[in-house]
Amino acid sequence: MGWLALVLTLLIEQVRAVPPGNAVYEGTRAWAERVAHNLNAGKARHGIYGWILVVGVGVLLTGAAFEAAREIGWLAALAVDVLVLFFTFGFRQFSHPITTIQEALDRGDADTARRLFVEWRRESDPGFDPTGLHPGEIARHSIEAGLIAAHRHVFGVLFWFVVLPGPTGAVLFRLGEFLARRWNEAPQVSGVAVAPDRFGDFARTAFAWIDWLPARLTSAGYAIVGDFEGAAWCWRNVDLSTAPPEQASRILMLAVAGGALGMRVLGGAESVRHLEDREGEDGVVLADPDPRAMRSAIALAWRALVLWMGLLLLLTLVAALSFARAAA
Repeated sequence: MGWLALVLTLLIEQVRAVPPGNAVYEGTRAWAERVAHNLNAGKARHGIYGWILVVGVGVLLTGAAFEAAREIGWLAALAVDVLVLFFTFGFRQFSHPITTIQEALDRGDADTARRLFVEWRRESDPGFDPTGLHPGEIARHSIEAGLIAAHRHVFGVLFWFVVLPGPTGAVLFRLGEFLARRWNEAPQVSGVAVAPDRFGDFARTAFAWIDWLPARLTSAGYAIVGDFEGAAWCWRNVDLSTAPPEQASRILMLAVAGGALGMRVLGGAESVRHLEDREGEDGVVLADPDPRAMRSAIALAWRALVLWMGLLLLLTLVAALSFARAAA
């Protein structure tokens, strides 16, 4: 039933994508802010209590709704799966923004492309500063943001949806990712960003653990469906030893995706510059991204999705056959 729910959600999303400012997102944001406002005394342990109130309660409520639907029948359970996935899982949430930015660049309208990119980036990072974002860098930054969004909205959700019962895994991943960002944003004091307190420490650490395996499976998917040699070289040579745990998965995904695309989609971390310094070794050459590369990035994510959906279908059929034989 899980595979069917995923397919139905993807089909529904192609017809009508979830709007960014919907009631579910706004309600979740308001609840997270209320919890932080009431519990945040600047201590790390207060962040643990807040994380449990938001993520733990969200997962429990989702699990209870799914179990109640199962008591009614499989159609009701499927409906709950699809409803939750509609707000947590979606390909168009990153492919559509990249496409519109690419179309603007193809027309030579760099100002529109920059505006579209900044609007999209600020949906997940309200404090994003576009200073120094030159037209030649828009494609690079769009690809990087798109690959991270593909993991955030598709592959990470897919992994936990399969691992945990019902749609609880999808809620765990998306809420965990949201709090890791939201509770670690730099607050503004008199218009100047200051360092956040320790309230968000646990949310950041918890998501680093939640995302550790999914991020590596996403990277493996990019390598399998892309230039495997280039992706493998980048995976072997990227230096994560000095990267904070919460950034290591992001750096690895961008490095491997860059190798899979044959492009220098590498962010700006020191551990990634290590790859740039060793460019050309073992016959691997990474080119600078251009607007046409944005289409290749979307295609890479599509192929990776087909790969994992095909594998999930195979596992579902094997499980169904085993159950049928056992029942017989």
